[in-house]
Amino acid sequence: MYRDNSLIPKEAIRMAALGALWRAPMAYGDLAREVRQFAARIVGPSLDLLGTSIELLKFEGLIADGAAARLVLTAAGEDALRDYMTSSVRPGVSDMNKLVVALKLRFIEVLDADAQRDQLEQLRAMYEGELARLRDLAGHDEWQSGRLDAWIEMEIDQVGGRIAWCDRLLAAL
Repeated sequence: MYRDNSLIPKEAIRMAALGALWRAPMAYGDLAREVRQFAARIVGPSLDLLGTSIELLKFEGLIADGAAARLVLTAAGEDALRDYMTSSVRPGVSDMNKLVVALKLRFIEVLDADAQRDQLEQLRAMYEGELARLRDLAGHDEWQSGRLDAWIEMEIDQVGGRIAWCDRLLAAL
C-alpha cells in the first residue's frame, strides 16, 4: 500500500482475485481470465496491471486448492480481502481509482453494514474534495480561455452526479 493506505496496482489485482474467489471457487484459468478481463474493461490494457501470480497467493496461504480442481479462498484470504476493501481511495479521477472503486463496489457485501456505510461515506468525501477542487479552478478567471470553462462545467456536473449517487446508496443501507 501507499503511505496514504491506498492500494498499489498489484494490490488492486489481488483484491480482484480474492473477491472473485469470495464469490465462488474457480478453476485456475477461469480466475486468471476473469481478473484480467475485468481489469481491462475498467482501465483498458495496462502493463501495470499484469497481476499477481496465483501461485504467490497460494504460497501466501490466501487461496488454496479445493475440490474438483478449483481454487478456494482461505480465512487468511478473506481477511486480506477485507483489508483491501477498507483501504483508502486516492483523490482525483484516474484509471487506477476507477478500478479500485469498481472492485470495492463489486465486492462490498464482504463487509458488514457499518463498514459498507463507511466505505460509501469515504467515497462521497473524496468526490466532495474533487468538487471543491473543480470549483476553485472555475473561480480563476485568468485560466478560463478556450473551452476550459465548458470542460470544468461538465466535470462539476459529473462529480455532482457521483455525490448524488453516493447519497442514494447510503440512503438505501
